[in-house]
Amino acid sequence: ASPEAAPTARPLGAKPGQVAVSEGIAARFDGAHPGTYRYFLRGRTQAPQAGDVVAGRGAPPKLSGFDKALKGFRYHEALDAALLNGAADVVVGVIEELVQRNGLRIALHGRDQQTLQPLVGFLVRNITRPPHAHVLIGVANLLLDMYAPVFGQSAAIDELFVRLRATCEGEARLQADLAQLMGAMDVLLAGAVPSAPLRAPGAGGDESGGTSLLRPQKKAKQASPMLP
Repeated sequence: ASPEAAPTARPLGAKPGQVAVSEGIAARFDGAHPGTYRYFLRGRTQAPQAGDVVAGRGAPPKLSGFDKALKGFRYHEALDAALLNGAADVVVGVIEELVQRNGLRIALHGRDQQTLQPLVGFLVRNITRPPHAHVLIGVANLLLDMYAPVFGQSAAIDELFVRLRATCEGEARLQADLAQLMGAMDVLLAGAVPSAPLRAPGAGGDESGGTSLLRPQKKAKQASPMLP
């Protein structure tokens, strides 16, 4: 018969059927074993040793005014701060961010003469620049749709929109003149290229045995053999 298993000792005060807890984990990790919050925070208060590499903690990056406004979803304020900066790349970048957030109409809505003048003046100066034209043309169209009913109430705003129209018309005339110039240059370049003489395949004494189209070659007659 097989020997009976030795009965396991039950801890004092334990209920029947309760499994004894192993004391190895607590003894090895001194009360902070893996899986606990104290184990995750271990070493935070420990001072670095002499040979340790200590990473420096620099100052946090300083955000600009339009970045802070974008973080707070203040789109009108963000566009004003970008226009105050004056750099074309910054203003166009903020406009593109507003387009991604569907906040461009919010940023353009509710402007008076003081806040509309810098925006229209920026469009007059930069709408014909190739890197930014595709963005600023859409802003100009949206401005015209939103503020067309109030034209005539401010002489300064009306003058800026007249300048914007003149700038766009001048750019359109320039593009038309350039297109005509490109067409004339294409005609001149096509006429300056010499054309090669027309020859049949294999002409010019090559090995393919071709003949010229101008003067076909005659085949020599072979003499028939004399019969005895």
